[in-house]
This record gives sequence, structure tokens and C-alpha cells, in this order.
Amino acid sequence: MAPRRALDFGARLCFFALAPLAIVKATALFPVWGALVGVTLAIVVFLLSERLSEVASSSRIVRLALGRELRIAAFYRAHPPKPFAYYALYPLLFPYWLYDRTARREAWLFKGYTAVGVVILVASFAGTYFHYFPPELGLREFLPLFGLSLAVEAVLVLWLLMPLATSVIQLHSEGRRRELFALLFVALASTATSAVRLLRRRDPVVSYATRERVVLRTHKERRLAREVQASALRAAWGALGHANTEADGDGKLLGPPLEQAHVILGSLYKPDEALAFDLWASSRRDPKLLILYTEGRSWRRPIWVAIGKDGREITDPKKLPKGAFRAMHLAYAE
Repeated sequence: MAPRRALDFGARLCFFALAPLAIVKATALFPVWGALVGVTLAIVVFLLSERLSEVASSSRIVRLALGRELRIAAFYRAHPPKPFAYYALYPLLFPYWLYDRTARREAWLFKGYTAVGVVILVASFAGTYFHYFPPELGLREFLPLFGLSLAVEAVLVLWLLMPLATSVIQLHSEGRRRELFALLFVALASTATSAVRLLRRRDPVVSYATRERVVLRTHKERRLAREVQASALRAAWGALGHANTEADGDGKLLGPPLEQAHVILGSLYKPDEALAFDLWASSRRDPKLLILYTEGRSWRRPIWVAIGKDGREITDPKKLPKGAFRAMHLAYAE
């Protein structure tokens, strides 16, 4: 293999090993599965483009369903993919592909919306809003989160999925089958490893939008939220002696107490929002203090309520053990 070709393949190999890690993480935190499925479908259509073009010529349904994917295949037959470095740095070249007509068309083919795509987007918009936001939250809270999801989806497509797709298309077009299979194998292995790590987390994965809704709903209904959280914590105390209760070394409490807390939290919070709350116990056996909390970040304090064994609520953070706030800020890093 020539040095230049070997260097190109090495760069693609590294990208195919690392990009799936970011993609799996992004799909867990943001609703971007549509973009992932769309680009994957585009790759499949390109690989089968000759056969599908024949079918599409005689089937209006196929043309409607796979119109954009077939246009992507036609585009790359007429305009072979550029060098890998171009796509790896694609977002940074925004001024160029905004100016150049061919580059602009390529970007729009990947991230643009067809008529069907707009219908799906609007349906998703309405479904997400009515299912997760009212009655406490409205469009004012929904639109920024929805816009952020669209922005993350665009970055995911242009920075991660596009280099993967164009690599597959280019290697297939040039007949570099062994290199193509090697890249696909590395990508599948990386995806599987990342997915397994995600599934083995002790906590359910709670999306960014869900955690933001918890904060917004809590601030909208401050008094009710405090009452519901305190009731949930007392319910957790009631289930503390259950045989299946587990406490990890960092004080995090799992099992029936957490399940009971989630049930009570459901009287205000949506089911996915309730899962954003965790329990912390001051000791693994016979705790003197129990805390219900959501994870905090550097720019935001955690939401928490604490109750002692005597049933009294503790509101002064100075009276909490040092390990409590450490657990609150590290919960999401597990």
C-alpha cells in the first residue's frame, strides 16, 4: 500500500474507531436517532443504488420513500467524495461550502429536509411537546430545547456521520473492499463496546432535555415540587428495610426505596423526569440521613431534599456530610 493511501486509511480507521463512541453518547442524551437512521439508509441505498434506481423508476412509492437517498447516490456518482480530511474538518469549512454551489448542495442533501422529512419533524415536534411539557411547561420552555436538539443533530450529521458515510461510499466506488470491511468491522466493534458500557450503567440514561425539564418544572411549581420530593423521600424511608435494598460504596441507594420514590415523584414529574432523581444514604447500614437529589453540574446546583432518621427535614447544606454533594455531582459521570 502506497504511503499516502496508508496514511489516508489510518486516519479513517481512527475516525471509525472513535466516532461511534460520540454517536452512541449523543443518541443517549439527545433525540437524534432520526439522523443516524437517515444517514445509514443513505449508505445502504448507495450500495444498492443501481437496483433501487430500477425499482424507483417504476414505483412512485419507492421514489417518495427513498427520494433523498437516491439523490445522494446520484450526486456521488457525478461528484466523487473529496479527501477524508475535508469531511473530518467539515464544520470548520462552513464559509466554503456555504459559498460553493456543489459543496452547498452536498450539505443540503445530508442535512436538508424533504417534504416527508418536514411532516415527520412537525409530528415529532407536536408529539414531544404535548406528551412531555404541559401542564406546567409551555412553548416558551419547549422551543429552546427543541432548537438545541436540531442543532446537535446537525453537528452530528456534518461532523461525525458525513465522514463515515463518504468513506464507505468512496471505498466502495474505488473497489477497496478489504479496507471497507476493516472500517466497518472497527465501527461495529466500537459501537458495540460503547453500547454495552451504556447498558451496564447502574442508572438509567436520562437525556439532557429530560434533566432540563426537571429543573424547569421544579422552578415553575416550587412549593408543590418541594412537597412531592419530601413525600417521595419519606416513602423511600419506609421501604429502606426491604431485603432487596442495595447501597453502593459511594452511598447511592438502589432497589425498593428508589422505586418507591420514583412512584411518588410521578404525581408531578413525567415518568422519564422521575428517573432523573437518585437516593443517597449516609451509611450502608442503618443510615442517619437520606437525600433525594438530581445530579448537579458546574453551572447548576443539584436539586435536593434531605430528611434525618427522626423525620425532620434538613435545609442547611452545611449540615450535610461532605460525601453527599460529591455524590450529587458525580452521579452522572458513572
